[in-house]
Amino acid sequence: MSAKQVVIRKKEALTDGFLTVNRITLEHTLFSGEMSEPIVREVMERGHSVAVLLHDPAKDEIVLVEQFRIGALNGPSAWLTELVAGVVEAGENLEEVARREALEESGAQVHKLEYITQYYCSAGGSTETTAIFYAQIDASQVEGIHGVKSEHEDIRVVKIAVEAFKALLNSQQIHTASLMIAGLWFFNAKR
Repeated sequence: MSAKQVVIRKKEALTDGFLTVNRITLEHTLFSGEMSEPIVREVMERGHSVAVLLHDPAKDEIVLVEQFRIGALNGPSAWLTELVAGVVEAGENLEEVARREALEESGAQVHKLEYITQYYCSAGGSTETTAIFYAQIDASQVEGIHGVKSEHEDIRVVKIAVEAFKALLNSQQIHTASLMIAGLWFFNAKR
């Protein structure tokens, strides 16, 4: 096959609220080298996000957060234990978002920040990517409830010893990809 290409024939907005959903009619190159027939797909365009694994190396403690998530409403619990995370706003770089979200969602000041990876959250229906960072912090003053009131955030800090974090990752009680990916990275790169 020569060059892969996509031809957008039509794009129409279906919703433009908390999430934007577009219906796109397109054709793309097939592995045979021919073009596909027109295909219609809906895609959620949410933007991009950053998630941060907070670690206090002096205490050997991980700081996570727990909050309500609408997407988990039909699961075992709509309150998920996660990394601090947030959406990249216009004009922000990924590192700025990591530092902002660490402070907003947990009260943590980031001392050292290290990029881990970036991935598509659900490429079959969403354009969103998540960049994951590792951050060294001092967790001694990190506790309580945090979040931005105007964003309806009610976020509880969860501190956990590194060994307990490892057990949690292996318990099948974690249901967010960013936390699983960051945990795997942590135990392979930092341990």
